[in-house]
Amino acid sequence: MPIPTPEQCEGLLASHNTPETTVIHSRIVRDVARRIGRDLKWLRDRGPNLALISAGALLHDIAKGQEDHAAAGAAILREEGYAEVADIVAAHNDLEYSGELPVTEKEIVFIADKLVKGDQMVTVIYMYDHKIDACGNDTQKINNLKRRKETALRIKTSIEHETGKNLEELAIAED
Repeated sequence: MPIPTPEQCEGLLASHNTPETTVIHSRIVRDVARRIGRDLKWLRDRGPNLALISAGALLHDIAKGQEDHAAAGAAILREEGYAEVADIVAAHNDLEYSGELPVTEKEIVFIADKLVKGDQMVTVIYMYDHKIDACGNDTQKINNLKRRKETALRIKTSIEHETGKNLEELAIAED
């Protein structure tokens, strides 16, 4: 399966008029995801694909601003012939993860996105609690966010167990 190069990713973002603030966010998410992926790759015989992680992270918000931007972004990437990257983009807001299997590229991009709010690093707890507080009395939204928070915390725990490092510290480690 083809994976777009960093230059092709930047070209796709530009050709879809992705706002500069979103591009900056996506570059930070890419850096965080690569750090996590690099550590996991080092520990495994065959670890996650760093090129796939980079492309998925850079392109995860290509359709930000559109309704269901994860699905819209995935559709764009499938049209471009990047089905594997599209699968990551489709799952970056909501995915199922039991905690039983090692994390994949999908979970790495998902969790990296939860560690970056705009262009600032945050904790997973802060990201979700902030969103939950902003929901007011919308119980369906609150329940969806609580479910996603539980998934994020399972991913965080799996990565920390496998690497022996705190996720937030790993996310800001020097390259």
